[in-house]
Amino acid sequence: MYPVRLVEDALHFGDFVRVSFHRTLRVPETDRDYPLPPTFGRFPLIEFPNENSKPEFAIPIRRREALWIAFEGPDWRPSAVKIGIGTVNAIDGRLWEAGLRSNPQNYIVTGTQYWLDGVNAGDNFVRQFVAAPFGEGLTIEEQAAHILEGTVRIEVFDPKPGRFSVAHDRPEPSEPVYGPAEESPLGLGAGGRIRQTIHTDPHGYDTWDLTSPALAVVRLLDAASFQSLSGRVAPPTPIDAATYSRLGLPWFKLYEEEATDIQPAELFRHIRTVSPFEAETDVDALRVRRIPN
Repeated sequence: MYPVRLVEDALHFGDFVRVSFHRTLRVPETDRDYPLPPTFGRFPLIEFPNENSKPEFAIPIRRREALWIAFEGPDWRPSAVKIGIGTVNAIDGRLWEAGLRSNPQNYIVTGTQYWLDGVNAGDNFVRQFVAAPFGEGLTIEEQAAHILEGTVRIEVFDPKPGRFSVAHDRPEPSEPVYGPAEESPLGLGAGGRIRQTIHTDPHGYDTWDLTSPALAVVRLLDAASFQSLSGRVAPPTPIDAATYSRLGLPWFKLYEEEATDIQPAELFRHIRTVSPFEAETDVDALRVRRIPN
């Protein structure tokens, strides 16, 4: 297992996988399917002190704020990645388990899946990741598990030796270190419908080395706790979808030919969503691009 490094608000898993969390607008919770919303920049990401050997990190997020996760890596050297919302797998809707599963597939593959905007609801759409407080029965963890963590788990599996080229080495950036702070009682709930395909593995389950995956845990902190921990001020909440469309700003579509969608557990098809009546108030005019490697 290699160390997970924090560099410029992104998690680096070895030399070939980089994961970051992006601020975005929250789409309405209606029967309409929305295109991929833009990025308003990465969430600040810091190390979170803990007493165990698992690397932990943290981002600041406000209640009812949305996010999406970016997976960067060369297509000539893919990796398999599992994503958990606490102890719930975001891809197959089942409880977190060791290793990978091929039927149903419980992971995504870098170089094929660039982004994940929410939990897999099947039929080529996801339910957007939206922060919600525990205690109201709206978080994914409350609806699908008895353990409430308020975290995102990321586990990366390398391919077996010799499966792909390793022609390019990467530098070893330094890591920042911060002091302690209190955790926030926030988890991720399910929001509006976004058109997104969760791709089946084009390389095959037998490609991946299951012996030594790298695992990182990212905690969800409120803005005050994050600032206490890091000294960094949390960014404002992005504008809402109605304002965004009224201003004529672009949505995004990833053109995919003959993509096969992974079907989730029944829970994610009918999961209770966070309130559609919460209004976003802060306006931010940051960049609005998505560019895959």
